[in-house]
Amino acid sequence: MPRANRRSEQHVPLAMGRLSGMERREVHPDGAWIVRRVRGAATGKVYRCPGCQQTLSDAIAHVVAWPADGLRGLPDRRHWHGPCWSARDRRH
Repeated sequence: MPRANRRSEQHVPLAMGRLSGMERREVHPDGAWIVRRVRGAATGKVYRCPGCQQTLSDAIAHVVAWPADGLRGLPDRRHWHGPCWSARDRRH
């Protein structure tokens, strides 16, 4: 007897916000930014978060952001803690 392995015809929309590594454009009072959420990599690199000035290991999930105009490229990328990036509009 054949097996009844049929795929469901229901379409489930893809939650773009949950994808890691996908770039998106965000507009804030200080300009437009390209933002990428990054999963932990554990390659041993350490960054300094511009929001809290604390060290940020690449082993933890974090945010990489750079100006959307992209004129300078790599030197403009900044690695942020997720909560620091979310709260940056509320800081002075």
